[in-house]
Amino acid sequence: MHHKWISALVAGVCLASCSNAATGQAADNAPHAAAFEAALDDVFVGVVSDDTPGCVAGATRGGEFVFAQGYGLANMEYSMPITPDSVFRMGSVSKQFTAAAIALLDARGQIDLSADIHTYLPELMDYGHEVTVEQMVHHMSGMGDYDDRFEVRPGESFRFGNEDYWTIEEFYAAVAEHPLDHEPGTQWRYSNLAYFLLSQLVERVSGQTLAEYAQAEFFTPLGMGDTLFNDDVNQIIPHRASGYLALEEGGFETFDTNLDWVGDGGVYTTLNDMRLWDNALTQNALPEGIAEVMLAPYPGAPISEDNPGATYAYGMFVGERYGTTFQMHSGGWVAFSTMHMRVPERGLSVFAMCNGTHVSGPEVAEAVLGVLVGAD
Repeated sequence: MHHKWISALVAGVCLASCSNAATGQAADNAPHAAAFEAALDDVFVGVVSDDTPGCVAGATRGGEFVFAQGYGLANMEYSMPITPDSVFRMGSVSKQFTAAAIALLDARGQIDLSADIHTYLPELMDYGHEVTVEQMVHHMSGMGDYDDRFEVRPGESFRFGNEDYWTIEEFYAAVAEHPLDHEPGTQWRYSNLAYFLLSQLVERVSGQTLAEYAQAEFFTPLGMGDTLFNDDVNQIIPHRASGYLALEEGGFETFDTNLDWVGDGGVYTTLNDMRLWDNALTQNALPEGIAEVMLAPYPGAPISEDNPGATYAYGMFVGERYGTTFQMHSGGWVAFSTMHMRVPERGLSVFAMCNGTHVSGPEVAEAVLGVLVGAD
């Protein structure tokens, strides 16, 4: 589930046609609506149309939508259009929800962020160093990522797509024996493995799976009725957008995951629900006031060269752009690419979710953000 710090819009040329499916929340009469459409036309040219997979994009100002629009199909088999109520897999945008669970356990005194992870997961291998929960949250743990050291069979690397299969328990057993890549606290390295282990910490301490805990503490109280951590990919999810791989010879085939583990990813949600979550962050309306903690940069943490000027808070990159604070996280897994951007001092937020490998959620979000900032 990759991450990017996008600094510029990669634009194309104008799209002739794409489907427009939106709820009543879409601001058809809002100022700059034509500008939003033109900016997205530039991204979608020759790529998204009324018979291909596509994206949903939205923008809020002061917590209310000024733009919310679907483009393309959520399901090609049934020609179902994408709308702001379509449910998308969010990839690494999910990390802020995992981090929120950790922040809440800490706020309630149920965990110690400075404690070694073995305090809660003693069966993990001896790393030869202390690895704290806080280091894992901020990608300073020294833990690695998905790589070819994971073997599904001796000499055969596990393929982290939809080709191979492990249960959550089997994956945990493999991660528990995965060594550190470097000494904790010495350098920043993005680690999906660390965030998966955080999901296991939540379960061990709370007695609930991360899916159950997030539902009870965040999603249900905030009215996010279409949001969940999907730790059972066989369950029925109403209004779910299917994922599609664009083929080199043209056309598409289905491309989704058969893996159940969550924490590094796994949240499924809608544009409308993301607005509710984003507003809770802005209003510090999460339990125990954890939103303020979550959005505070980790002091002194260096960031890799592909993320210049940014540090990592709780599941969000935090830096400066447009002369003010800028917060973001992208996600990408199987067919899906997503983005959540915030310019809090200006009251602006942007969301994008795409269900095909032929189009980029981060590029879509950049196009929408460009209109918002230009209108200020």
